[in-house]
Amino acid sequence: MAIPSGAELPFVHPFVGLDVTCLLEDRARRRGERPFLVWEPPDGQRRVWTYGEFERDVRAVAAGLCSRGVGVGDAVVVHLDNSPGFLLVWFACARIGAVAIDLNTRYAQDELGHAVELTGAVGMVTDPRLGLADCPTVTGLGWTAFLDPATGTVPELVGDPRLAPRRRPDPAASLCVQLTSGSTARPKGALYTHANALWAARVGAANWRLTPDTVQLVFAPLFHTLALCWQTLPTLWVGGAVVLQPKFSASRFWDVSVRNRCTHTSVLPLMARVLADRPVPEHSYRSWSAGGEMPGFEARYGIRIFSAWGQTEAVSTPVTGDLDQPAEEGAIGRPAPGYRVRVRRDDGVDAGPGETGDLLIKGVPGLSVFAGYLADPTATATAFDDGWLVTGDRMTILPSGTLKFAGRAKDMLKVSGENVAAAEIERVIGAVAGVRQAAVVARRDQVRGEVAVAFVTAEITDSEQTTLEDAIRAACQHYLADFKVPHAVYVVPELPRAALDKVAKGTLRQWAADRHAAGDHAARQGASR
Repeated sequence: MAIPSGAELPFVHPFVGLDVTCLLEDRARRRGERPFLVWEPPDGQRRVWTYGEFERDVRAVAAGLCSRGVGVGDAVVVHLDNSPGFLLVWFACARIGAVAIDLNTRYAQDELGHAVELTGAVGMVTDPRLGLADCPTVTGLGWTAFLDPATGTVPELVGDPRLAPRRRPDPAASLCVQLTSGSTARPKGALYTHANALWAARVGAANWRLTPDTVQLVFAPLFHTLALCWQTLPTLWVGGAVVLQPKFSASRFWDVSVRNRCTHTSVLPLMARVLADRPVPEHSYRSWSAGGEMPGFEARYGIRIFSAWGQTEAVSTPVTGDLDQPAEEGAIGRPAPGYRVRVRRDDGVDAGPGETGDLLIKGVPGLSVFAGYLADPTATATAFDDGWLVTGDRMTILPSGTLKFAGRAKDMLKVSGENVAAAEIERVIGAVAGVRQAAVVARRDQVRGEVAVAFVTAEITDSEQTTLEDAIRAACQHYLADFKVPHAVYVVPELPRAALDKVAKGTLRQWAADRHAAGDHAARQGASR
């Protein structure tokens, strides 16, 4: 199936007559000899693409896609870790009017199959090292092309750049789909338009105050909004350079940063922890983005934190800090230009200073917020309340008027930066023979932030408990990405209940913490004997 046009935009908006390819072509004309993409693999040769070279190679890949029959509205799964090939295919799809499906490479085969079915993908670009070459979902597609690990590119898709077609610019056209976990049992496809990408580029560059001499280090996954919409597209907007790594590497972070004179990057929790004990060399960094003000971090590294909040559906950063006016530690900031922001108390009244409530965002669908969930009008309607995007996050309004993250309202976990719906895991556990009910909650973890813990009731004898726990883990490992697999499974007589017979997940979270602490205590006692 062809993915339809993404949104009905206002008659006049900032990107009338433009699309992502217009942006790339313009920067190639005006900054053709300047570096755009610097590839820094752990093994293999470093390579630099100028703006002109990158735009030419995008046209070559666009020609290769067309030779495989890819046309306007066709979905192409981009199943790649960070690599030049990811960006070349992504921009090539944008040029010809195809829709890139930015797929998490940690997904299990069942999750991959769901994504293909949801999007109606005609083909797929993947890495042979990801082990999906013989997966039935992949072999059932019209075509598959593979990354060359030695170069980080996709030679199979290289055609004659002079033959690359160019779709008429349409900012409302569908551009890409980001698979995102909501409160449902399956990931949903958040649809972006070309206007969404241009909004992220322009607004992100302005809020973070990027300039043409920006050198942005990107190691967060490009299949997520952070790396794509907060870092890469804003850097392209100002004509800066992107230094791309496959993933974060503590041992290579400073080497790559200093060699390329990087000026900006984004701080992930794991990065902050593992760099804490390493010496800080002389560097060129000016600012790192993070989820809140970190004055101690700034002092240690000699940089300014750009604090910001966002999510897939919000495209960019509706709440940001002020680079010139540091706020309280942990504060995110204030509403960013282009968005309306509310914090709504549980009684439906807008919160005031010192109060906590649900964060709601208002923007323009297909422009400043996502166009909707692909093939799911019900979920799209549910995501909005009278035109306000219900983010599922809670915020506290500090006495100064700045906002601070206060937790999740939805039944969600945050594992190593990945959003995980408890319902996704519960769906898999509930299908295991012997399980009557399943409930999944988050448990704090020093390395990953949170991990999943499952509580189940079952029709089994005591002697069968270990076998059932093993079966649950095996099912989760087969059907779910590794970061979604529960770190502990507990069989209990009954699940605690709250009002309206709902599972009391607050109680389960306390049970999970208590049982984990008891296990740590027993381990320490055993070690001391």
